[in-house]
Amino acid sequence: MAEIMDPFAYDLLARPLPPPGFDHFCCGGCVMSADVTIEQVDDYLRAIGALPPRPPADDEEEFPSPAATFRLRFAVDRASDLPATSELHAPASDNNSAAATALANPAAAYDVEIDASLRATEKDPTERPSPDYLATTQGGRVDAAARAALVQWMRDFSGLYCLDDDDAILHRAVSYVDRFLSARALPAEDAGDKNRLRLVGAVALHVAAKFEDPSAARDLKARDIACWCGYDATHADVLATERAMVASLRYRLGGPTANTFVDHFITRSRRHSQQGSEEDVAELRRVARLVADVSLFDYGCLKLLPSAVAAAAIFLERLLLTPSCNGNREQVRRWGRELEEMTGYRPAGVRDGVVGLHRLIMPTPGFVLLPMFFADF
Repeated sequence: MAEIMDPFAYDLLARPLPPPGFDHFCCGGCVMSADVTIEQVDDYLRAIGALPPRPPADDEEEFPSPAATFRLRFAVDRASDLPATSELHAPASDNNSAAATALANPAAAYDVEIDASLRATEKDPTERPSPDYLATTQGGRVDAAARAALVQWMRDFSGLYCLDDDDAILHRAVSYVDRFLSARALPAEDAGDKNRLRLVGAVALHVAAKFEDPSAARDLKARDIACWCGYDATHADVLATERAMVASLRYRLGGPTANTFVDHFITRSRRHSQQGSEEDVAELRRVARLVADVSLFDYGCLKLLPSAVAAAAIFLERLLLTPSCNGNREQVRRWGRELEEMTGYRPAGVRDGVVGLHRLIMPTPGFVLLPMFFADF
């Protein structure tokens, strides 16, 4: 027994038991029952791990040691604190095409979560401008024509610093301007002052560039913004406007835009369908972005969700690239199905966006939007 017993426990058992009524482990003495037996002491020492557990008898069931039981309970308790998760299984299939697609495109597994996150964010009121802020917040200090002129100036200004190479910067900057003007009214003395609006637009471009591509923003300095705004703005004015803008946006700068959804829809469709050449997909993306850019000039497009604007741009792009098929009922039906699979929108659901964009882009003469384009087949 001494070969397997802890030396301290062996020495403890070799000593006589403390006399009844006295326990040297108690401070000031304490009462101990006189009927304490060696078996009880043995059970106690084994329970605290000072002695190894008794070997099980042949006809007894072997129980785990106290230490093992503790580890098991700890593992169960910790597991119960974790959120419950359901295991996902791929649908049964006679071939391995789904598995092959998942292996070839690991990012495709996250498309559902990404899409849900983008759509939830675009509906967040703190991420969207007010669709009628020109009448409510600004009270007529700015009108739709002045806003459109500001967007055009922002586009030209971004070209001076090569920011126009990234459509995402312009889309995000215009969104910042609309959200800022939705939250804060311009001072009455600045009503009709295009230079004051230009300061807001230039600062929005600077903030958007720092968010999208910090390297592109290094060339755009506050003093340069002050010079290009056309009036006696100072470096301090630019910094003060930037601080006011990000505070009005509640420092939430990453909301999705129509450009975000154009890229998302086309990339996701490409992953899942694997149809069309790289050149075709690149052309689809390029034209859809150009059509979506037009929406920035239209104040009325603020009533639409960015995803709806992107879906309208993609559908209109299909109609513009293949005008010879516009009268083909079966072709239009197929486009409608593809649009719903790609974006979640049916053509009828984006009719307002398609009509608005069609009015702005001045397409090929003779091109008209037929009712059949929006029919539910």
